[in-house]
Amino acid sequence: MNFAEKLKASRERLGLTQAETAALLDVSCEAISKWERGLSTPAAITQEGALSRVSSAERAAEAGGVPKKHRAK
Repeated sequence: MNFAEKLKASRERLGLTQAETAALLDVSCEAISKWERGLSTPAAITQEGALSRVSSAERAAEAGGVPKKHRAK
């Protein structure tokens, strides 16, 4: 699974919009869209950080630490 697939799958598991994911990662909505479509990719260090933040959000959702609308299904 490449970065684009991992990012989109994680975002969808959490029930987040691209805008909410962009806010979580402190990037633009356009960046999220391009990353998910594989049109561009962030630098390697940013990829690691992005996946780490989304993974942290997933763990928080599993533990009940994310608002209900954002919990993984």
